[in-house]
Amino acid sequence: MHDPGSARPSVSVVVPTLNERRNIERLLTGLDPGYEVVLSDGGSVDGTVEAARAVRPGCRVVTQGWSRGTSAVAGLNAARGDALVLLEADGSTCPSEVPRMVMALDDADLVRGSRAERRSLADTALATVASARLGTRVTDPWCAATAFRRSALPRLGLPDLTRHAAAFELLLALRAAHEGLTVCEVPGIRAAPWHQRFPRTSLAESSRAIKGLLAERRPAPAVPAPRPAVEGVVPRPSDRF
Repeated sequence: MHDPGSARPSVSVVVPTLNERRNIERLLTGLDPGYEVVLSDGGSVDGTVEAARAVRPGCRVVTQGWSRGTSAVAGLNAARGDALVLLEADGSTCPSEVPRMVMALDDADLVRGSRAERRSLADTALATVASARLGTRVTDPWCAATAFRRSALPRLGLPDLTRHAAAFELLLALRAAHEGLTVCEVPGIRAAPWHQRFPRTSLAESSRAIKGLLAERRPAPAVPAPRPAVEGVVPRPSDRF
């Protein structure tokens, strides 16, 4: 784990929130105390921020007008870690999965989570398009759990992604692939025991995501960013593949 007195933490976990009081306490309690937590709140009125500070007094809070993309971008820009992890507040990714995501950065610049669950035809179509566009296998296009190296951040064009919402993480991975960075999946991502599943994404949502992927244009070739080692994360046996 990082030294509390060091200038930069090894891992920053960025959590976009909007009225997530009933979830945020359980999520933050499950995160390693050595991680920096950045709460990017879009104006919660249910006490989300207060609940987060009660269980994690040292968490950093960023506030801005709510949209999914804007919130994620604000949190990532505020984070100071060498490894940056985007995590949903709803527990769709169990906090204990974060070490596995960070470990995967030993062999990649950006990693996406993949859950073991059935896919709808719309999701399968989106995964097919995403795989073709990224040049790597995408099995779970709607899994938001994403981790990447800080060295990749300047190359992802984050301000231009603030207009995107549900497909933000997928387009983030596409930007990385277009920049020549290595992108891979971490399979078998588990949800927290308290996570409440929502209805499956609609055909309209998948169609919008496909349009967003097809609209992205590959920039001119760039020199790959250096990949400094991410230190200080010691996985527990249960966190291994």
